[in-house]
Amino acid sequence: MLIDFSFSNFKSFRDEQAFSMQRVQRFVDGEDAYAGISTVAAIYGANASGKSNLLQAFAYMRGMVVTSYAHGNIDSRLPRAPFKLNAAQAEKPTEFFAEFIAVDGLQYQYWFSYDNANIQTEELRRFNKINGKASTRASLLFSREKQEITFGPSFRGGRAQVKETIKRRTNALVLSVCAAAGIDVTQPAFDFFANEVRYYQASEFSVEESRIIHELQTDSDYGRMLSHLVRYADFGIESVKAEQVDMTPALEQFKQAFPDTADSEMFKPLFENVIGLQLQFNHLGEDGTMTLPIDEESLGTRAALAFFSLALENLSAPTVAIIDEIDTSLHPTFVKEIVGLYTDPATNPHHAQLIFTTHDVALINTAPSEERTIQPDQIWFVEKSKQGASEIYPATDLGLRKEENIGKNYLNGVYGAVPKPTFHEAFARIMAKEVA
Repeated sequence: MLIDFSFSNFKSFRDEQAFSMQRVQRFVDGEDAYAGISTVAAIYGANASGKSNLLQAFAYMRGMVVTSYAHGNIDSRLPRAPFKLNAAQAEKPTEFFAEFIAVDGLQYQYWFSYDNANIQTEELRRFNKINGKASTRASLLFSREKQEITFGPSFRGGRAQVKETIKRRTNALVLSVCAAAGIDVTQPAFDFFANEVRYYQASEFSVEESRIIHELQTDSDYGRMLSHLVRYADFGIESVKAEQVDMTPALEQFKQAFPDTADSEMFKPLFENVIGLQLQFNHLGEDGTMTLPIDEESLGTRAALAFFSLALENLSAPTVAIIDEIDTSLHPTFVKEIVGLYTDPATNPHHAQLIFTTHDVALINTAPSEERTIQPDQIWFVEKSKQGASEIYPATDLGLRKEENIGKNYLNGVYGAVPKPTFHEAFARIMAKEVA
């Protein structure tokens, strides 16, 4: 589980930003089933405020951990996107920090800073358990200052091997090197990023469709559960299957439109195998069951199917699902139900987490608190300053009352983080031909 995350000098964020999944006690009704750590966080803000960049920061951190050693070499430039509206920021490092509970049940603190070419600092600490209780003091596993590494007493494994590798690969993270070397003591921290953190863009739900096709084709338990869920989604769908279809007509159209491309070596295998798999949906109509291909289904149906697939996977383990624009093509009621899967211990027994951006105020426009899908301490806002720098802040900083209609106040600009469009008058002048 993610506890805290902070970062600086990343895309539209110039200064250090702090994001937390820790609950505020006054907004927790009854017994907290998740030990003070939230399972959902909703991020609101105007278009271009930096909401997506906040999620991408965590995705960048994950990507660095997973790939900095395995997918790089001595000359590899590090993936970096510093704040661009101040030239001085290009010379400053980008920094990431995360505090989390790994699959071993222990709490870790991990951070690093880097420039375009090298890792500057890096540190991993762990809260050990003493007599079954977590220590209040984090023990050092390793600390790094450029190429110099200091190991803590709890570190077990090939210290000399790690040091020698970092001397050659100054652009690789120690945590990544340790994973490649098979060092057990740091593996849970690495696995948190590699296996538990998952980033999705809701608008790209077609990516999930290929997996759904595979699961349905193999008649897996996952595929059968997915087909079962679809029947309860009120789309008029009885079942969904992956069936073979003749791709020849579509390919012939492509060949006519782009003859040179179609004759290339890249596309030759596609034309040699003109039978493919496609999702087919069975609808119950007046004349019985009618089968429709996926391209005749609405974007909402396709998005809902993808979300069912993601939820089945993510709720089966203690994952951290990061979803950009969760309300894409979906009705607010459906979004509310998806989010509710993560707040209910009955559907989320493994304490999986959902962090998402949205414009959907239906999640927060009810009061009192017991009727809300999410509580004030699970809401974050993103706003951009006049200098173009994004800032994040929790709703709890605004002195909210439990009975407050947060959604209504948000739309009215009480909390900031809403667009301030001024183009209406400009349009009027254009229509009046006052502007050439």
